[in-house]
Amino acid sequence: MFENVRDDIELGVRWHSVPRARALFGERAETFAAIVLSSDLQVVLVYRLQAWLKDNRVPLLPNLLRRLTMLLAGVSIGDRVRIGPGLLLNHGHVVIDGDTTIGPLCSVAPFVTIGLNTGGPDPSLAGPTIGKFVFIGTGAKLLGPIHIGENARIGANAVVLQDVPPNATAVGVPARVLPHTSPLGPVGTPRD
Repeated sequence: MFENVRDDIELGVRWHSVPRARALFGERAETFAAIVLSSDLQVVLVYRLQAWLKDNRVPLLPNLLRRLTMLLAGVSIGDRVRIGPGLLLNHGHVVIDGDTTIGPLCSVAPFVTIGLNTGGPDPSLAGPTIGKFVFIGTGAKLLGPIHIGENARIGANAVVLQDVPPNATAVGVPARVLPHTSPLGPVGTPRD
């Protein structure tokens, strides 16, 4: 958990840098300022604490922390969700639920829903499995037990109900997949 927190803070400082704090007080002050001023980073850090408390069977507190993230940024992250390090929630207003896994260094724009597809004859708690370096655009919906490949891009307002291969873009309602011939994101990083 604490390694993920370190990665979350490192990415958060990059995205929500406060150069004036760095210039006046140094690198630690910039880190502190980014944590205090970024509700997006705060939500991810509160989620990490919520997950740790849930894993250690602490009663009531994880539910209160989930409510806190709803108040801070309109973000609801369910108890069964697993999030890799470096998640960037751009401006909040996100719902993530079900047995969902989000890989490292993903970016989620506002008004996104990731979770269950309760329609149809056989509803389940299975949610999406999202690879690393995935970008999910504003208003997108990823529903059901689907797999989103590494370096994939989900377009704004897309409704994704099927798998998206690595290095592809999904757009439309329902989403159609547009393959790319070259990788869209980082390849061969130290975290491989």
